[in-house]
Amino acid sequence: MTPPAAFHAAVNHMSGPFAWGLRSDCTAACMAFAALHGVDPLKDATATYHSALGAHLILRRAGGYLAWSRATFNLPETADPQPGDLALVRSADPLGAALAICIQPGEYAAKTEHGLAIAPAEILGAWTCHS
Repeated sequence: MTPPAAFHAAVNHMSGPFAWGLRSDCTAACMAFAALHGVDPLKDATATYHSALGAHLILRRAGGYLAWSRATFNLPETADPQPGDLALVRSADPLGAALAICIQPGEYAAKTEHGLAIAPAEILGAWTCHS
């Protein structure tokens, strides 16, 4: 996977208005990942939400965002995310984390209230399609 391909997928799936449960940080990042790899990280997800409170309750029941991600994504974890990998990064939003796409090592694309943001971030967990 190349940085331009990862960037293109992020722009295609993570730009535009934010809506809980439809084009939020989690679903938008997973849609970009699926476009890049042909694998939907959310295929085993069963819970739905339509608000920040709904998302918070799902994550709290799971033991947090990282625990939920590990239980939901049937993907190998990686300590060294590469372009196109899915990463849970620390954020300043109420959930404290957001799913993002690695553009290049150390740089991540995440969905924000106002669209797409690309920035360095602290990684809490990361997943890849490569073993």
